[in-house]
Amino acid sequence: MKSNKLILGLLMCMSTVFFACQKGISDNPNPTDTTGTNSGTQSDKLKDSVYLYTKEVYLWHAVIPSYAQFNPRGYSGATDLESATNVLNAIKALQPLDRYSFVVSKEQSDGLQTGASKDFGFLVQAAAADYAYPIDSVYWYVNYVLKNSNAGLAGVKRGWYISKINGTALGYNQSSVDLLNNTFFGTTSSATFEFTKNDGTTTSMNLTTSSYVANSVLFDTVYASTTGQNIGYLVFHQFLGQPSRTELAKSFAKFQAAGVNELIVDLRLNHGGSTDTQDTLADLIAPNSANNQKMYTYIYNDSLQAGKFPLLKNKFGLANAPSNIFAPAQNVVNFQKAGSLNLSRVVMITSRETASASELLINNLRPYMTVKLVGDTTYGKPVGFFPIDIYNLSIYPISFKTVNSQNNGDYYTGFAPDKVQADGVNKNWGDINEPSLYSSLSYLITGSYGRFANADAEGKRQLAIQKQFAPLNMKISNNRFSGQFIEKKLR
Repeated sequence: MKSNKLILGLLMCMSTVFFACQKGISDNPNPTDTTGTNSGTQSDKLKDSVYLYTKEVYLWHAVIPSYAQFNPRGYSGATDLESATNVLNAIKALQPLDRYSFVVSKEQSDGLQTGASKDFGFLVQAAAADYAYPIDSVYWYVNYVLKNSNAGLAGVKRGWYISKINGTALGYNQSSVDLLNNTFFGTTSSATFEFTKNDGTTTSMNLTTSSYVANSVLFDTVYASTTGQNIGYLVFHQFLGQPSRTELAKSFAKFQAAGVNELIVDLRLNHGGSTDTQDTLADLIAPNSANNQKMYTYIYNDSLQAGKFPLLKNKFGLANAPSNIFAPAQNVVNFQKAGSLNLSRVVMITSRETASASELLINNLRPYMTVKLVGDTTYGKPVGFFPIDIYNLSIYPISFKTVNSQNNGDYYTGFAPDKVQADGVNKNWGDINEPSLYSSLSYLITGSYGRFANADAEGKRQLAIQKQFAPLNMKISNNRFSGQFIEKKLR
């Protein structure tokens, strides 16, 4: 898409070649501030490597003490994953801004690019069925369903709520959260769910975890207004790799065929993902005037910018790479306008779950068009990573931040909405009575976000009620990936 990312593309491609040969961390160069790193158990070498690679690529590398002071081998765990996570968490604790670095299995890491999944294919959140005090109708609503999963194929819909799991009634309490987490994220492979539908009827389904490819586009449609506007509506769930880009091409072809001249992008459940896929979506949305203009710049730590990356050179075969590979001037991404839409504005539906690559999209488009946000303040993650594989694990230490064409990028507290509005999780996608969609359509058609004079106060009141459920909801949603990453270039 852009020639100035070819070097980084090579770096990611070389990581695939490296691990296809099953070389391990014994290939790591000796650290400069300790001895004996090439001795010890595999667990010792794993913990050393997490420390050493993070020390080299970490955006805030200066906060990490020497090997002898940090002593990565002192962080133990019951499994390799736990040991590696404990080392990386100890580094995170040194930088308050880092809420993001993590470790996963290599299989899970690869799934972030391909969409390969194995689960029930839906998730839930607690919400109230009414917006009047006292709140006495809190349920666990289905907030999304992936179409190729067992739940999607069985016909589960957003807006239904779970009444029971394996005969146990759900309530708004910790025991229900434990049951949900054990069901969705534990070792459970099948469960009987009793759902209550929007019309009040119930249905019981025995669902199983299955292997499938996740879809990124959960819904798309076009609304024709009486004032001559054709409004495209896209619900985009996650920035996966090439599968997401294929889906986006299909959705925008549909929009172009329908003569779309206004656009709503629903990112309320989008935790982020591939920056390459963000580039694709930004190119489809941006006006023609943005073509060939700067979209954003990757900023790496000062040591990488100065050409000091011996571990990456050895690991990824970059011994002959130019020393300025990580310099800002070499890591500029420009718009390459795609498609025929030529929009002057876009509305984004956001929430506290809107993170990373989703926020990158907002930040990149703002210098070139009007971007209105409806919903809640976004998560606040202007940084990202690329995976580094160690044995059968992939570590994701924060390794870069991004700034847009106006050099703006430190949105650690998120982006505040132009219109505060609740998430109508009891409504299915595309229902124009869903509060955030209604406000978005209303703004584009009338210039006003609500049907009532007190619409702002009403939206804030509804959102305040919804936020009462955030503590328990976070215990569910935090199990999902959140981040922006540079893809490996898989062969």
